[in-house]
Amino acid sequence: MINEASTKADKLFIMHSAKVIGKVKDDEERERQVTDLERKAKKMGFKRDWIERTLEKQGAYGESYGILKKEAERMHKYVNTLSLERSVNLWAEAAKTKEENEDPEPVKGSKTLTKKTQEKITINPLEKEAHPSNRHK
Repeated sequence: MINEASTKADKLFIMHSAKVIGKVKDDEERERQVTDLERKAKKMGFKRDWIERTLEKQGAYGESYGILKKEAERMHKYVNTLSLERSVNLWAEAAKTKEENEDPEPVKGSKTLTKKTQEKITINPLEKEAHPSNRHK
């Protein structure tokens, strides 16, 4: 009961502080106060999504927050699209090299993780032997 009452009091404190911060005219000062309030709310045990929702509802972020949030979402979609196109292009290039039966160029270096030179390494020598499960096929 006491814990529940203190949580409600903390929520009211955060809401009231956010409302007061929303009335601050100077953008830099408002941003500093919002950061401090977010830090306090996190120490009180509130989750980030609740904090952001509450501060936005109470007007603590100001008018520019909505614009910046939309711009960030738009930029995020753009970067995801570029990343997707790049990965599709990589897969297309990999498919071309597979069709042409080209092996990639060997990596230049004197040693591998097994501390052997590349010329001495055999790739999975057990594949050449018949596996017991494949004998009857």
